[in-house]
Amino acid sequence: MSAATTPLSIALLPPGEAYDFEFVASRLSDASLLDRSVAVRIHRAPLLAVPVGGPRRGGYFDAGTAPVALAVRDLLLARPGFPLLRIRLVSERWIVEWGECPPARPSREASARFYGYGSPSVPHPFADPTVTTGTLSGQPDAEPLPPEA
Repeated sequence: MSAATTPLSIALLPPGEAYDFEFVASRLSDASLLDRSVAVRIHRAPLLAVPVGGPRRGGYFDAGTAPVALAVRDLLLARPGFPLLRIRLVSERWIVEWGECPPARPSREASARFYGYGSPSVPHPFADPTVTTGTLSGQPDAEPLPPEA
């Protein structure tokens, strides 16, 4: 079966099955959000979707294509902690967002706070300027996305 005819396979799994569970969990300010998180499996790769709550005001999931974004949005619709679900095109990739809209051009620290990352005991991923992260626009001067899929 070619990639063009492979049926889309998307499912929600327990959060601990996400490939990035430990990475995200170690950076969240409010670990209780993990109980309401969910692993979104696209084909064979489950990645974590973390709900809003406590200091976390919004979240996102990089879905890649429009059909995947629509399917992910539809799966998250009935889940608590994923309010105001929407999709948008960012640099030729479809993103599923929830919660408040992110600030337009936040500092790295403000972005980390918005997504509920960082605590005094665990440095957030933007603490070290040598850490490379993804960007919204794919341009080197763009603000980085938090390490969440």
